[in-house]
Amino acid sequence: MKNTICLLLISFFYFPLMAQNYFTTQYPQVWERASAYTLAVAEAMPEENYGFKPEKDAMTFGGQLLHIVDNISFLTRLISGESKSFYDRSTAGALSKEQILEILKNANAYVGQIIMDISNDNLNAPIEFRNLEMTRENIFYLLRDHQVHHRGQCIIYLRMEGVNAPPYVGW
Repeated sequence: MKNTICLLLISFFYFPLMAQNYFTTQYPQVWERASAYTLAVAEAMPEENYGFKPEKDAMTFGGQLLHIVDNISFLTRLISGESKSFYDRSTAGALSKEQILEILKNANAYVGQIIMDISNDNLNAPIEFRNLEMTRENIFYLLRDHQVHHRGQCIIYLRMEGVNAPPYVGW
């Protein structure tokens, strides 16, 4: 009986510590690789195709990338409390490929810095998002999932335009 209780107590503390350890030791590199892959996809599309969209109601290729940035602005506010904008949305249609790449780099670097700076207490503090209670750590995963979703759409746009997509980069 003592052994069972001891194992339960160890499990109770061990798994949450391992999850924290994963985030602090592994997630910064996961974010860096994911960001670099998104940038490689963005760089692959020729500038003249940044206005491409597969149908009239779809976002353009450049619009997909700026949407990733807009989501970063929105979700990082839930983590840091700071409202950060990376570009003037009223000029989005006039931005060049190089400007969009720079905006994307800056937004992803901002998330990377927040990842490096966040304390475990702040990371695990409960917040409310869309009527759900979650932690800031959940928001970091949401940031990555959202970027992956739109990067996948960008890869389809590349293929539709006859551009080879960069090889997949995983964990």
